Amino acid sequence: FTLRCNNLRCRAQLDVRAAVTTCSHIFCISCASSLQLTEPPLNDQRVCPACETTLSQPDDAVITALNPSDDYKTSVLSGLSPTIIMEVCSKGLGFWTYQVTQEVVYQEYLAKSLTERSNTLSGQLDKIIRDANSEIASLRDKIAAMTIAEEELRRKNHELMEGWREKGRKLAQTQELYDKLKRRTLISQVRNAASENVNQAI
Repeated sequence: FTLRCNNLRCRAQLDVRAAVTTCSHIFCISCASSLQLTEPPLNDQRVCPACETTLSQPDDAVITALNPSDDYKTSVLSGLSPTIIMEVCSKGLGFWTYQVTQEVVYQEYLAKSLTERSNTLSGQLDKIIRDANSEIASLRDKIAAMTIAEEELRRKNHELMEGWREKGRKLAQTQELYDKLKRRTLISQVRNAASENVNQAI
């Protein structure tokens, strides 16, 4: 377990020095300074930024070494009665219990928030996929309808072309018959004219 600054906007990992409070909160040196825990304003009381507890006594917020030397460990409790030593240890363990509990609560809330966010995004993604599939199906239907319409147009165009060719053949046949009749008429007229000329000459 790693201690972290209890300022939720910071949550820096704490390894060397930190400011601790009697309400079981801990802050990095930078946050402790900016939040006026270590240097309170004149004629004003300190307030814990995590729980808003009033820190009226000088030792309610102090800077402590998180990795003290062996000499410090040897001397810090020396001379104190067993009762005081047990009280200090109890409060120290209570501080750690509180910090671990708070971190568990924070991580559970974070996990819940991320899960809810993930579920929301998953739902949105599913909707996007459904909408996309619906659009694709609609486009496929349109393409199929356009393909059928194109085939129908091709068929009608083929029928029109065949009809045009048939009319062309009939027109050519009619023109040929007309030309034959015209030639016959001309020949007949020429023969008649020749006969008349012969008769007149006789």
